[in-house]
Amino acid sequence: MLGFFNKEEVIAKAKQEVFELWKKRDEEREQQKKECELTELKMKLGKLVISVSNEISNVTVGVAKDIIFISQAQQPYLVITDIITSEELVPMGTLFDYTEQKFDALNKLEPNERISIIYNKLGYYHVDKTPTQKIIPESPDVWSKKVKEAVENWKINNLERWEEMVKN
Repeated sequence: MLGFFNKEEVIAKAKQEVFELWKKRDEEREQQKKECELTELKMKLGKLVISVSNEISNVTVGVAKDIIFISQAQQPYLVITDIITSEELVPMGTLFDYTEQKFDALNKLEPNERISIIYNKLGYYHVDKTPTQKIIPESPDVWSKKVKEAVENWKINNLERWEEMVKN
């Protein structure tokens, strides 16, 4: 004997099943994204990276030391040691693999220009940040000299890693 089903119940059940499938797919995609981010961060360990803050500051160059997981979502973040100050930092800004050319290009820009290019990709508003810290960034020429000296010292002490970075 065939039973009869209420049309609304059938539709509601189908919608619930579709919702569960979408939710599962989204969770799988989010996990894959985290795994890709983690893999990218692992490839940076022991190498020089450039960090561009979304605040008024000089471009930071550091050595990638560790990966930590922050927040309930367990988002992976790189821990770097600033080659100028030797401070351990967790950059929340944009990271680049270090090359002298990338450093020079980013360092030449005014802080507001860097912020505008990197963090205002859609260009909907004018970026006009004022310094939030007590120390105004050093001039690009002075900063470039300090960073390049520190990079040269790092290269001397980490020749194998430097050759691996240049090779890739």
